[in-house]
Amino acid sequence: MDRIKKYGLSLLVIFISVFSAVFILEMILRFMKDDSWAVTLEANILRNFEFSYNVSGLYESESQTAHYVRDKYGLRDDCPNPKDIKILTIGGSTTDQRYVSFESTYQKTLQERLRTAIGDFGCVTNAGIDGHSTWGHIFSFEKWFPLIPDLSPSYVLLYVGINDASFERTKNPKGGFDVRGGDHDIGRRWLEKFELFNRLRPLLDYLKTKLAPQASYVGHAPRFFTFYDYRVQALHEKTKELARANTRAFRGRFERLLAQVKGIGATPICVSQPHRYVRQFNGKLYGVEGVLGHGFSGLDYDYSLRELNRGMLELCGELFLDLYNEDFTPEHFYDGVHTTAVGSVFIGNRMADFIIKNNLTARLISE
Repeated sequence: MDRIKKYGLSLLVIFISVFSAVFILEMILRFMKDDSWAVTLEANILRNFEFSYNVSGLYESESQTAHYVRDKYGLRDDCPNPKDIKILTIGGSTTDQRYVSFESTYQKTLQERLRTAIGDFGCVTNAGIDGHSTWGHIFSFEKWFPLIPDLSPSYVLLYVGINDASFERTKNPKGGFDVRGGDHDIGRRWLEKFELFNRLRPLLDYLKTKLAPQASYVGHAPRFFTFYDYRVQALHEKTKELARANTRAFRGRFERLLAQVKGIGATPICVSQPHRYVRQFNGKLYGVEGVLGHGFSGLDYDYSLRELNRGMLELCGELFLDLYNEDFTPEHFYDGVHTTAVGSVFIGNRMADFIIKNNLTARLISE
């Protein structure tokens, strides 16, 4: 009995000590908190964050780690000051490129190509957020970008479509902006009230992507497709109907997004996105199973994405860069949508080619 009491007392002391330490740390973090930026936590925007991700299991690289840094404004760049930002890039995880070192991101590649062509014009910044769709991009213009002092880019590069192609993005289930594109469980919303949880959330989200199953188009698990993965030959019976509704909703959001870009005095450059969930054999298209879940394959995902791309082309006109139909290779991806370092550099070069070819550099020099 004495031993039980002794162990019980020890456990109680440990519990009280840990609770006290957590409580004190929470109070310190709350005291240091900048309330004006609190709203950005709703959109999964990281600030003053630095982490090295192990990419050895994702793709072949000279380095086994990808160094990932977000500055005090939540941006990923090497810009000395927000006023130097001339090209603002927005998108989801394919823009964020969390598992690609900064030097190989398409933003850095684009920036260096433009500097070679026209000199030191300023810089290109990465405002891509893992999981964001057009819901999140609208939120960024309304809540995030106004917090960044002197942000006045000449161009906003919209690398979008991959997340919006999911039929689940057609309507926001909350009636407001569901910036991460889905319902959050009650427990998580309760935890988000605590600063300590919000500081640890990037690490927790990273572990979640490694341990929890997700729809294949949003995860970061390595996936190397073979001939035998492409086995679906027909669209789901509901795909065309769902895609029409999704495209109509997307178009409304995208028009709003273009208006927001022009509202800050910038010019939008729209870019379609590639994926590897379909492949053509002998003139016929085949898809990967279960890409969207619920019986929807890569064919269904591809159909939805192509409808969105058509809408973007109509709205953006000559300032539409079609990367969907670009000649990518398997080495450019580590799964169905996310690029390796080689793939990101490839994209950055294509973006630079487009800007230079269309004489869009003139505005970068004059402003």
